Amino acid sequence: MNPEWILTADDDITHAIRCRKIFKSAPSKTVEKNRNSDRRFDVYSQEDGSCFSVFITQSLRKPEEFSCGLILGGHYLLFRVNGFHGPTRAGKYPAEHHAYPHTHILTMVDINNGRALHPSSIQDTTGKYFDIRTAQLFFFEECGIIGFEDHFPELLQVMLF
Repeated sequence: MNPEWILTADDDITHAIRCRKIFKSAPSKTVEKNRNSDRRFDVYSQEDGSCFSVFITQSLRKPEEFSCGLILGGHYLLFRVNGFHGPTRAGKYPAEHHAYPHTHILTMVDINNGRALHPSSIQDTTGKYFDIRTAQLFFFEECGIIGFEDHFPELLQVMLF
């Protein structure tokens, strides 16, 4: 499916985020690079076979700095879950949302403004997760990713509580 065709309204973006998705193959092993741990894998929509890429990254120096993201067709960062994180790449703290757990959600305004990989809509998710494991559970549920328990057995302990 052509992602440009399905993303014609914010409701299409929401549907793409929440539709049920399955793993095509096991996620990659965690790779440590540039003082971060990184894990990537692809999932597919059960409805139409659309391919989504997922990344999970975490700072090895500051575990509270992490990000989980869902990308459609390599061109649209639909949804990103972040923990607390430090300054911007410019070394500044201009964004208050860096001080609490938050998500970024792509909008049609972002796409029309050339920000398809930099969603600007921010949602405070304080209380929904507090570390990388609870953030992954939140992310998998919000993104409709089923069968994650088979690939992330460490999350089963978190699900019990």
